[in-house]
Amino acid sequence: MKINVAERVPPGDRWKLDNTVYESLTECLNQIFLERGVMYFEVDAKNGNVIIDDGEKAAPKTWDLYGEKGG
Repeated sequence: MKINVAERVPPGDRWKLDNTVYESLTECLNQIFLERGVMYFEVDAKNGNVIIDDGEKAAPKTWDLYGEKGG
């Protein structure tokens, strides 16, 4: 499942991961790799987000006659 793990903190190229602010995107991506072992990142530059796939599968949705039931 894709999750947002870091956000850009203006001004400049500073990125917040957990409660730590890194001075560059490279430092932030390196820390994500060290903590989670993830090597594939999606960077949404417009919105200032770093998104990863956490390896978890989303729960399948169940439906009933009237629409989504849960799950």
